[in-house]
Parts: sequence; C-alpha cells; structure tokens
Amino acid sequence: MAAILRSYNKFVLKNPLLAMSLTTGTTMGLGNIISQTIIEKRTLSTIDWPRVTRFAAFGYLFSGPFLRYWYYGLDKYFAGAKLKPVKMMIADQLIAAPLLNSVILLYLPLSSGKSFSEAKKRFYQDFPTVMKANYCAWPAIQLTNFYFIPIHHRVLFVNMCSLVWSTFLAFVTK
Repeated sequence: MAAILRSYNKFVLKNPLLAMSLTTGTTMGLGNIISQTIIEKRTLSTIDWPRVTRFAAFGYLFSGPFLRYWYYGLDKYFAGAKLKPVKMMIADQLIAAPLLNSVILLYLPLSSGKSFSEAKKRFYQDFPTVMKANYCAWPAIQLTNFYFIPIHHRVLFVNMCSLVWSTFLAFVTK
C-alpha cells in the first residue's frame, strides 16, 4: 500500500491535472456502479453502462479539472488569512458546491438525451434535496480537507469521500 501511495504522490506532483481528473472520473463512475448494484439492486449484466459513462465523463472532463484549479486557487487566495481553512470551506460551500451540483444536475439529463425543458424541471425537483444533503456532509469533510490534507492530495481525499456522494447523486438522478 505504501508503494501505491508513493507512486500516486509522484504522479500527482508531476501531472496534477491529469491525476486529479482521473481519480475524480473513476470515483464518480464507481459511485454510479455502486448505486445501480447495491441501491437499485441491478446485476452486473443489467447495469446502465451509458449512465456510468456519463457520470465518469463528468468527473474526467469537468469536476476533476475544476477541483484541481479551485483548490489551488482557494489556497492562494486565502494565503496568510486567519482561520484560513474555515474561510476556504465557507467559500467552497457558497460557490463551488452549488455550482458543481447545478452543473451535474443539468448535465446528466441533457447528456442522456432529455430536452432542456425536461432537464430544467428535473433540476428544480432535485436541487433542494441535493443541496440539503450537501450541507449535512460537505462542510465537515472540507474542514478536514483544508486543515489536514496537503494541497496535492485534496482532490484525492475528496474523491474518497465522494464515493458515497456519487452513489447518492446517482440514486437521486436516476
């Protein structure tokens, strides 16, 4: 396990955007598989693989890159600030959380062929539920992240926590 962590550490330091995008997309796809198999009781042969692909693609192409630049930007913006982790968490929860949740809630139906009108209707239905759940879990996760996790491992830490979150989102948006 230590060798895997050393290899990942080298990789993330050399290729932060690629590493963070790969871990985000992979955990989002895995969260969708968990939702479909454990919560929705599908078998591996009945998994909706296009749905898994849409989730993973969101992580690879949007969420992973966004988080990489977001966390580094927060760290730079709040450099030297008193209560830096608290201020970073507040900014994260006021800006990034609603943004990321809004984008995924619109992206998923649109990428599955629904009209913008249908996506908007679904957004208004799901957004309050998603944000309530977000504010129950993520402030504590992000405080831990910003207090204790080195900046180059923050996306990985969030991705580990996101496995449960992605499973929840996959279930809500199914």
